[in-house]
Formats: sequence, structure tokens, C-alpha cells
Amino acid sequence: MVRLYIDWNVMSQMKAGQHAELSEIVRDKEKFFNVYSTSHIGDIAASDQSETNRENIDLDLEFIQNLTDGYCVYNTGSEIVIEQRQALELYRERTDFSEIRKIFEPGALDKMLNEFDPEMRQIITPAINLLKNLPIDDVFREAFENPDTVAQMRQFLPDLENNYSPAGVFNSFLNMFTRLNENDDYKQLRETLQKGVQINRNKLFDAKEPYQMIDKAYKKFGVILPDTEMENKNAPGWYNELTNEYIRLDMHGYQEDKVSVGKGRKQTFRNTMEDAFHVAFATTCDFYITNDDRNYKKAQVVYEKLRINSLVMKPDEFVAHYKDWLQIKGDRFIGLISAILQHGEPEISDDGSQRTYFGCFFIFDYFNKVYVLSGTDWSIVLSRAKPTNARFLYENELTTLIDKLLMIFGEDIDQNGSLKPEEKNVVQEDRWVGRKWIHGELLYHLRIINGYLQFYLSQNKDQ
Repeated sequence: MVRLYIDWNVMSQMKAGQHAELSEIVRDKEKFFNVYSTSHIGDIAASDQSETNRENIDLDLEFIQNLTDGYCVYNTGSEIVIEQRQALELYRERTDFSEIRKIFEPGALDKMLNEFDPEMRQIITPAINLLKNLPIDDVFREAFENPDTVAQMRQFLPDLENNYSPAGVFNSFLNMFTRLNENDDYKQLRETLQKGVQINRNKLFDAKEPYQMIDKAYKKFGVILPDTEMENKNAPGWYNELTNEYIRLDMHGYQEDKVSVGKGRKQTFRNTMEDAFHVAFATTCDFYITNDDRNYKKAQVVYEKLRINSLVMKPDEFVAHYKDWLQIKGDRFIGLISAILQHGEPEISDDGSQRTYFGCFFIFDYFNKVYVLSGTDWSIVLSRAKPTNARFLYENELTTLIDKLLMIFGEDIDQNGSLKPEEKNVVQEDRWVGRKWIHGELLYHLRIINGYLQFYLSQNKDQ
């Protein structure tokens, strides 16, 4: 199955009747593995929460549930996983968070931190860890007494002045975080940063090489920006790196998001933060489909820098890609393999014994890598270059693939048929004997070796 992560802006448009062709394509659940994330829930939770809008929210959650079969990618606090979760259940958990802000008690920093969901902890934990290790009185008192910094301190941490205790500092940061999410403080913070490092936002906004311009700005001050990955036990390092890179681009002005709290749809730091999470979660999938121009461009830049094996596409681009590469039927796989070997440019191993072909294809809606071996009984091996941050294989993918092969080749040699209940844990194992077929003059063998699901094609020696 081809893994798809569709941004909420596209999903909501599909729900409203737009993107009819895309909607029909992605609802083929034998071909596509659609997932949603806790950031989809965050997008909905940021909408009008009045009772009059409750029916719309329920319909949004129902749409997500039906499109994805409830497969959700989310942060457990230590890893990113894909599991079946009810969208309504996650929504209730997310909206209950609004009550947690009222519980703060002085001295209970760690207790309160544990009440936040993993995404919130990711943002707040570094600040709390910093507070625990700083001489708080001296640092913040000096910042408020320094003419060069007092204006910024009063702007972003106004309630901290003359209240330099750990509880006071935490309250101030929590209030700032709330203002970033509810007001236009993020816009002011972003402008302060850009002014401080003398970045020309108008030139950077649509620059071809935004990272080079940002680095150049800092080098004028003798500063080399460190990597964005930070120590954080509430999310994997790669997740932190992706989200921080995304926010770094926006903070410095590259395709910066609009910030507006006036009439119409409120847009604050919350929107940028959720978009950053979308971009990170989407690296567990083959395709990230978004219709937001700024999100689209930032995601492409971040993916290119971090060498992410996921493609960012707009809905019309994905539809065109589907027609060119993905709608090929499984029974035409021999012709597809022949075309790949004839027209593709392989990577050749040092000893010349192996040629490897990559491409936009997904043979049997799963394999996107072809090995051609010499000096072995096996001549061709189909494998998969998985999305950068995905677990290799999920049970529903293996079940669907076996059933497709049974439809194409008929009953397997050992008459094992579909995936059996006792085999469901093989997706976590290093080896699995799999299924074999004889079709014409070829022997086909689907199996797991060293944790990788592969499909072998060789001459049938019994012929």
C-alpha cells in the first residue's frame, strides 16, 4: 500500500465537495494507506468550539475516521507510532487540555508538565529545563535592568518583572505561550528576531536558498547557527529536528505564515506549530498532500535539507502523478519491471554484481525498489525504500499485499492463502517464510529477510 498523509486543509475541502478526482482516488483502500494525526485534531480543536458548531465538528471527525479507518500517527512521548485510534476520542482528550491551564500551583512544575500532551511538552520542556538550571534572580533581573533588553522583556514577559521566582518565571512563559497561541504576539516576536539579525524579510520570503541567506545574516555577527535538534525526552530527535527546522524558516521570514486575530479565521503561532507537526508526521508516509502554498514550500525546503524520503505534492500534482505512475494494475507488473530495467538509470555496486533501480513506481502498490542480481539463483528482487521515519511494515499492508498476489497468481504452493491470525506478528520479526507461487516459467517468493519484506523472481528450475 502507498502511504498518504493528507493535510487538514485538503481533507476539509474534500469534505466540502472539492477535489472530486483526488477523493475518488484516495478512497481506494486496497492501494492507499491513509493516516491522520493528532495535528488534524488540533486543527479542528482550534475552530469555533461553540455548541452551534458542534455538529460541524462531529462531521469533520467522522470524515477523518472514515477516510483513514482510524489509523492515526501520533507522539507517545518517546516515539512516533501509527495505530488505530478513534478521532472523536482524541478530540475529547485535546479539548480537555484547555482546563489544565487553570490547575497551576507554585512549585508543581514537573507535575503540571506531565499533564500536557506530547506536542505541548515538546514546546515547553526545553524552557522548563533551562529555568531549573539558571540563577533565575540574577538573569531576569539584569535583563529588566538592561536598557538594551528591557523593552523586549516587557513586551514578551510583562508579568515577570519583580517576580523572579521559579513559579513566576514558569507562569510568565506559560502566559507568553498562551498569548502566542491566542494573540498576535508571534508576529511581534518574529519581527523582533528579523530586525535583530538584520534579515530582509522581503528578499528571504521566496528565496531559492533560504538557509544560505539565514546563515549569511548570522555570520555578519560572527555567529554560526547550531543544528536545530535539541535534547528532548518527549519526542524522538528526528521529530524535534523537523519541527524546529520548519519553525526556524518561518521565524526568519521564509514563506512566513500570516498572523491575524481580527475578524474571520484566527491565525496565530498555534497554526504554524500545527503545520510544523504535520510536516514531521508526514515523513512516516510516502506522500504529503497539502494545498497551503507556504506550508508546501517550507516542507519542500526542510525535506530537501534533511534528505527526507517523502514527496510533497498539491492535490492536482498528486492526481497527475497517480495517472502517470500509480494506477498501473498489478497484473501488468512484468511490463512495468521490463520498462524500469530498459529505461531506468541504475546504481551499480562496486563489484558490479548488483544493479538497483529506484523510481516513482509502486509495483503491487508496495515495492518501489528493484534489485537485479548476478551470480545467484535469484535474478530480480523487489524491495521497498520506506518513508524516512516509518516503521518498515504494518499488518494491514502485509494482509492487503498477500491478497493482491493471490488474486494475480492464484493459490500459493503451500496453500497458506491469506495472512493467518498466528502470522500477524511477523511484521515485527526478522524472518518469515512467506508465500511461494509458480506462474509460467517463473518462481515467485514473498518473504521477510533481515526485517525487510521482499519479493523474489527467478527461473523455475523444475520447468
